[in-house]
Amino acid sequence: MSCLQCTIVVSGVLSEGFSEAFAGLTVTHEGAKTQLCGTLTDRAEFEGVVRQLFNLGLEVESIVTHPGEAELG
Repeated sequence: MSCLQCTIVVSGVLSEGFSEAFAGLTVTHEGAKTQLCGTLTDRAEFEGVVRQLFNLGLEVESIVTHPGEAELG
């Protein structure tokens, strides 16, 4: 099944609890930035994550995506 690999960098340090809020993306920190990485099932799920970031007022510094293949479910 086709999926979407993504890496999103936001300003600030988010707690690891946010990984559940953001479609199970892995939350890591580098200095005063937080990186959310992982596989999303489709474009709609990706758009939902981005919408959540903006709704929370987080400053998105970068978004990198590329198609990938993964077994989901």
